[in-house]
Amino acid sequence: MAKPIINKIQPFDANRPYEISLSWNGNRAHANRILIYDNGTNNLVFDDTVSSFALKHTIPANTLTNGKKYVIQAQTYDVENIASPLSDKVLFYTFETPDFYFNNIPENGKVTNASFSASIYYYSSDWEDINTYIFYLYDSTKKQLLESNILNDSFDISYNYRGLENNTFYYIRCLGVTVNGMELDTGYIEISVKYENPNTYSRIYSTALPSQGCVQIASNLIIIQYNGTESFEYPNGMIDLRDKTLYYDEGFLIEDDFTVIIRGLNLWQNADIFKMKNEKYGLTLSSHIYEGDKLRFRLLVPNGVSNYLLYSDEQIFDNEDLITIIIRRKNNVYQLKVFIELGFKPEGNMWYGLQRPNKNLTGKYDVWIENSDNTYVVNKDTYITYLSEFEPNEPAINDIWIGSD
Repeated sequence: MAKPIINKIQPFDANRPYEISLSWNGNRAHANRILIYDNGTNNLVFDDTVSSFALKHTIPANTLTNGKKYVIQAQTYDVENIASPLSDKVLFYTFETPDFYFNNIPENGKVTNASFSASIYYYSSDWEDINTYIFYLYDSTKKQLLESNILNDSFDISYNYRGLENNTFYYIRCLGVTVNGMELDTGYIEISVKYENPNTYSRIYSTALPSQGCVQIASNLIIIQYNGTESFEYPNGMIDLRDKTLYYDEGFLIEDDFTVIIRGLNLWQNADIFKMKNEKYGLTLSSHIYEGDKLRFRLLVPNGVSNYLLYSDEQIFDNEDLITIIIRRKNNVYQLKVFIELGFKPEGNMWYGLQRPNKNLTGKYDVWIENSDNTYVVNKDTYITYLSEFEPNEPAINDIWIGSD
């Protein structure tokens, strides 16, 4: 007599009901039975028979325990209640459903750029690592527009969506699979794209020169040089101007209309941020914290006997947020725009140890370095990252040297 076959069982969450399906080549079955054993102890933990013509059997929620391996067998009963032989044993796993979601969606889903770097938060209490994942982009009707390559970086689950059209609604989504085959899905997350595109000063112009067999390229970009004596540091690709001032006083001239873009961190302060002047024009961008713990940026432009003043909307942000301020003059009318990228944290703490640290203790950009010791943390403020061609002379035990030319 033929044995039933248990169809493939993906790892599942034992806190939820899960349906087992069978294949059977014999007299029509009117009932089926499953037996589940603890793979570690071989103890029988579930034995259940259901009367059904369907070759399916549901394991009720909370019958098994997450984070374990189990062995299952099945048999069927025909209309005369004759039992088939037990099926071959099948091994399966149970895991608590991992946290898997976009963790940097802007407020109300509003994206203010033509690109958006989407980041996923992943955590498994059963130490079930993610294996691969794919990002998707859909239009407003959920028609698929884009599918990323299969990605497998488990430390930085992110993807940069590019070329997003202005004044357009999209859905983004990510599907993943763990190392043992558990399927993950963020669901469809709606975003709306609306941005200003001051691209006048970033255009590149090309002119064909047929007689010379080449193309002449010109742009509105000018390289300017700092001529002072003060030294500066450049953490994470930014210049550190805390308690310092940077002057440019030669090598460029701004005429007529212009757009200035300033991006920075640690801008929650009462201070002058940026000044620009020539013999005819001048302006000062400053910030001021008001009652109620709110901040406004102010643009001051001297205009003969009076001053031209322009204030931003009230802003609330942290010093770890990346602030973009755009100043624009067109036909002697000024505009001031402010954009906030929440949670700009390019560097985190380092965790060493055999087990991944608990998600309640770690930050988004923390790094876990697996070794055979007990888990411990090295705070980001207590180690130095060296970016240089030559190995540092006296690094501390947790310092990092990144070779570079």
